[in-house]
Amino acid sequence: MKWIKKHKKLCIFLVIGIILAILAGRFIVNMRAAAETMMSMLSQQETAVVERRSLVENISATGSVTSADSKNVTAEVTGVKSLSVPVQVGDTVQEGDLLCLLDTADLEENLANSELSLSVTQSRTQLDLDAARRNLEEAGTSAQIEQSRMEDQVASALKSYEEARESMNRAGSSYGNANHNSTQIRIALEDYQAQLAQVHEQLNQQTEAGGSVSGSDADNAAALEAEAARLEQLITEYQLRYSTAQETEQGLKSVYDQAITAVNNAYDAYQKQLQSQEDIIRSGNSTLQSRQDSLTSSQLNAATSGMSDQQQIDRYLEQIAACSVTAPISGVVTAVNLETGDSYNGGTIVTIEDISSYEVTVEIDEYDISKIEVGQRVVIKTNGTGDLELEGEVISIAPRATGGSSVTYTVKTSIDTPCENLRMDMTAKLSIIISSKENVLTVPYAAVQTAEDGSYYIEVAEEGGTAEAGQESCECSPDPPDSRDKGH
Repeated sequence: MKWIKKHKKLCIFLVIGIILAILAGRFIVNMRAAAETMMSMLSQQETAVVERRSLVENISATGSVTSADSKNVTAEVTGVKSLSVPVQVGDTVQEGDLLCLLDTADLEENLANSELSLSVTQSRTQLDLDAARRNLEEAGTSAQIEQSRMEDQVASALKSYEEARESMNRAGSSYGNANHNSTQIRIALEDYQAQLAQVHEQLNQQTEAGGSVSGSDADNAAALEAEAARLEQLITEYQLRYSTAQETEQGLKSVYDQAITAVNNAYDAYQKQLQSQEDIIRSGNSTLQSRQDSLTSSQLNAATSGMSDQQQIDRYLEQIAACSVTAPISGVVTAVNLETGDSYNGGTIVTIEDISSYEVTVEIDEYDISKIEVGQRVVIKTNGTGDLELEGEVISIAPRATGGSSVTYTVKTSIDTPCENLRMDMTAKLSIIISSKENVLTVPYAAVQTAEDGSYYIEVAEEGGTAEAGQESCECSPDPPDSRDKGH
């Protein structure tokens, strides 16, 4: 006891060590038993039956039932009084039925005023148009008369010019003949004068010779003197004739020069008449063009002057027609926003829903939207129709996301299965079929194993109870199915 008291701490440590040793022994025994149990369990082989099933991959969503066609009916007129609204919420209407009758009294009065204004405008425009046509016709007539007068004057000037040329040609011919005659006389005179000079020279030669003159020489001298006398007489005669011929030539030359001057004057007069004719034609054409422009301007005014009045008339007619508001589609009236006696200032008068066909609108998140395509099959259930599965298909996918905290896209589906119990705004649960396979071999996911090369396989149990590894053709996936898949 003294030893225990003296070594109290040592004894405590020994006791703790003994306890820990006992506990460790028990833990090792338990772990060994558990390991043996685990090994026994692992040595046992579980089996499952390979079955043929239909595999479907789908996307689930929840939306609401809406009408396939809905119209908010408005009127293309404002500030008019409602005379009658013969429909109520819940009424069934056909396309073309009267929904609302609006007062047209003020519109009809405005229409009458516009029609009167258009009539006055058209009358004034017609007067301007008629005046422009008359001015154009008068300008055309005046131009024709003036051109005809100028044509006569040009023809007269041309005739005077041609007559002056003929007179000049005749005077030139006479002058030419006189000049020729004068020249011929002058040539003959000069010839006679030359002959006389020769005769005188011969006489002088005989006189200078002197001495005795034989009889023959005397006769020769007498002959020469006689010839000289004859030539002198001819020279005197031809000098007179030449003087007369020159006087005649000068007179005819004066006439010819006057004829030339007359031709030049006549030609200048003719050219002036031609220029005047061109000026008259140019002036007449300018006047005609100006009157034609005035007529065209009047025609344009006639085409546009009453346009604003006609447009206003057309608007009044459209507004009067719009005062009889009719149903654009057949369906059920779901809202009436105007009562008899109210003033209509725009907005929806009646809302009509077509209940002959329905749609479902849902929101699909950005992770799944790429899997959805127009035309995909849809299975629809509603709270109002219980477990009844309605068939439909995807009919539209929004190109842009719906605004909100999460990124989703609006998808619309049709409801193709007729059902009398369907109502608008019912909650609908959709299964959009992404892919499906019929009559395929299937096994539980846990039975699928992965080989070292990455391929997948299952082990087929023999009838005797032993298992062998092998490949079988079946539908399997390396990834576990998510909540949208119906098995693999």
